[in-house]
Amino acid sequence: MLAHMSDQKDPPEKRLTLLQLAKHLGMHHTTVSRALREHPEIAESTRQRVRQLAKEMGYRPDPYLTALAAYRRTGKTAGFTGTLGWITNWPDRDGWRSHAIFSQYFEGARTAAERLGYRLEEFWLGKSGVNINRTLRIIYARGIQGIFFMAQPECHTHIEMDLSQFSAVTFGYTLEFPQLHGVSSHPYRTMMVLLENLQRLGYRRPGLFTLYANEERLDRVWSAANWAHTGDRGRRKTVPPLIQPQFDKEEFFNWLRKHRPDVIIASKVKLTLRWLQEAGLRVPQDIGLASPVMSGNDNGDYAGMDENGLVIGAAAVDLLVSMLHRNERGIPAHAQRVLIDAIWVDGQSVRKQ
Repeated sequence: MLAHMSDQKDPPEKRLTLLQLAKHLGMHHTTVSRALREHPEIAESTRQRVRQLAKEMGYRPDPYLTALAAYRRTGKTAGFTGTLGWITNWPDRDGWRSHAIFSQYFEGARTAAERLGYRLEEFWLGKSGVNINRTLRIIYARGIQGIFFMAQPECHTHIEMDLSQFSAVTFGYTLEFPQLHGVSSHPYRTMMVLLENLQRLGYRRPGLFTLYANEERLDRVWSAANWAHTGDRGRRKTVPPLIQPQFDKEEFFNWLRKHRPDVIIASKVKLTLRWLQEAGLRVPQDIGLASPVMSGNDNGDYAGMDENGLVIGAAAVDLLVSMLHRNERGIPAHAQRVLIDAIWVDGQSVRKQ
């Protein structure tokens, strides 16, 4: 009899629901839900009381209901949920828009945000000397808890700021501190795929031509991938990358004459094309030309890698909204990065060898 009874299991405890928690608190369930998500319109004293009782009673959100809510949000047009902040600190308000890929980030993010019921609003920190924490307090007072930090104008940027009330996501690699969750292209893989496609076309001596600033913005992975790819294919003499502090036409042609690449991988394809044409070289008849940073707007004029900026922007929204739902605030202990693959685009600047 004892052995039989020892085999019986206690019935599983029922999950404490949000409605039951609200009943214990004497509050409406929507107030409790917003308090648990740290909504700024709920008084801090109320939020603390809700958090404390939820902890004491062992409340945990039902993952199945959370998944269902997410499905309902994406399965139909969402009503207005809130505002997400898009923070820039370039010297000029619209300086970041001069980069086509950054504009695509914004458009991709705005479309994805609207699908989920959010509005994307820009905040420019102004010129140097602006108190960023004052701006963040203003943003928070307006009920905005999710913010994006646009790619920075300078590499290795450090910004001292209080993000304890925010879920924050950045783009690229330029914001070195604080280390936030980020979304970007996959620059190493991008260069590898570019080189593989050029090899498929018959090019054997690719030459990388870019600036130190571009290399720094990408943790020098372009040149790393270039050396890894050419070294792996061994025996013949490879073309060393030309990486300049600023574009120098004379040095470019010295490099071109000395190393004789059969295709140039250029971060500035239009400038490079103009220089080649001025020297009487035909593209692609005499030499090929490709770009690792296309934004999808070149209409087949150039071959290269489209970084999928719209997809990067949308992925950043998905990441940020999921952080809001999980109530992840502040600087993460372990920053994560979502990498979006670029795609090869055929163009008139290369040909089959």
